[in-house]
Amino acid sequence: MQVRLLPANEEDKAEVWDMFVPAMRPYIEKIWSWEIEWQANEFNSRFFELNTSFVIYKESKIGYVQYELNENDTYLNMIVLDPRFQGEALGREALHLIQNLQPDKRLRLRCFHVNKRALCFYLNNGFTVLESEESSILLERIA
Repeated sequence: MQVRLLPANEEDKAEVWDMFVPAMRPYIEKIWSWEIEWQANEFNSRFFELNTSFVIYKESKIGYVQYELNENDTYLNMIVLDPRFQGEALGREALHLIQNLQPDKRLRLRCFHVNKRALCFYLNNGFTVLESEESSILLERIA
């Protein structure tokens, strides 16, 4: 494995926010609108409710993940990688790290319809579509 996860703490919140905004704002603006106060409040609550970890590659923070370890599945709420590191199988490795936290459980996530590149990435990495929702698609990969 070339990547590893490093748990984030409260002092890291601003750094994670700085990764979140450029990665998600274009898609959120296409679907709804970007309301900074709402986004910041939602981000702050999820930062502490979820497991938030940096994706580390060659000792550099190249992105982050947020996930929940549930009784029946592992739910990946967010995976963000710096665009300079996309297309190098590092995202695939991060998915494996997350799934291996509960190796006998399904890995589930949602992907915005408008994020075609991410949807292709998930489908190419063994996910299947469970349900198409208004703004997103529910996907699952069985361990």
